Amino acid sequence: MKITYSFCLLLAFAISLISIKTKGQRLSTIDSIVTSAASENYFEGTVLLADGGSVIYQKSFGYTDASKQTPVGNSTRFGIASITKMFTAIIIMQLVEESKLSLTDNLAELLPGIDIPKSSKITIHHLLLHISGLPNESDLIYQSKTSPEEFVDATLQNKSSRFEQFNYANIDYVLLGMIIESIDGRNWQQSVKVRILDKTGMNDTGFLGKDQYPEDFAYSFSIDPDNNRIEDPLFHIENFYAAGCMYSTAQDLLKLDQAMYGNSLLTEASKEMMFKSYPEYNYSGYSVWTYKYPYVSPAPYIMERRGGILGSNSALVRILSSNKTIIILSNNNRFNPDSFGDKANLKEALIMELTNP
Repeated sequence: MKITYSFCLLLAFAISLISIKTKGQRLSTIDSIVTSAASENYFEGTVLLADGGSVIYQKSFGYTDASKQTPVGNSTRFGIASITKMFTAIIIMQLVEESKLSLTDNLAELLPGIDIPKSSKITIHHLLLHISGLPNESDLIYQSKTSPEEFVDATLQNKSSRFEQFNYANIDYVLLGMIIESIDGRNWQQSVKVRILDKTGMNDTGFLGKDQYPEDFAYSFSIDPDNNRIEDPLFHIENFYAAGCMYSTAQDLLKLDQAMYGNSLLTEASKEMMFKSYPEYNYSGYSVWTYKYPYVSPAPYIMERRGGILGSNSALVRILSSNKTIIILSNNNRFNPDSFGDKANLKEALIMELTNP
């Protein structure tokens, strides 16, 4: 059979129509997943999906305030809790690149004025991986304003966990923030601004404090068993410091996500060290989790960073094998960012849909 140029054009056009239809079907399924979470599970917040850095879907639900006067918008600012730790880890890796710091430097050398158990053994590497053996803080520490030094001193009064065993503790990143300040010559917040926010154009990202909230901010709520929407208490969130006091928008987190594909923040060698997964330590990397997602074939390579403080629950999912991104920012406790393989969970359902061939 003779294949003409016109036939080839028609074939290409037909294939493109199939492709467009498939993309439309996928977006329709994504929208169904998200809207169902909002209507059936009381999800409040914003969901953003991107492909190659371009937003392919974003929709927002719920309200930012107790009186339900202000709807959540696509540009609303949310507390991002422990996603803050990713910013801290990036700066640590930058300082390593600049030969101002080594991953094997220990606390006795870096913070000699603080009495820390096993300080000569605990290194930057241990802090980044949460295997320092240092204890978790008491919730009471957020009832009054404390400095990072006071946070560390109060937390060290608690019983310590075991050295080189994974224990997710905020004190690890509070100490990293203090180390950044001692080396970078400015406070941690200013280091984040100069080294990350300004470089990436993240103009809607900043730092929270009690009674210090930005405009268009999604205050957090908890949903009780009777589906009552209850305001979360306003506490001294600034005490989380380098471990969890930041706010951002979905669009700004996408800027961070895309900047991590180039070399504007870190070299490829630094990113390889930061993303390295340690299965023996709960698959943790330096402030992130990286793994082959087993519920889709072929298993996509994923890096994610999660955060949660009361009703502020968030997830940044970076599908590294295809440069696709899922960002979920929630201001109530019905969204669980710590799921894994649960198809009923919003994050997991979106991962499966976005990566399924």
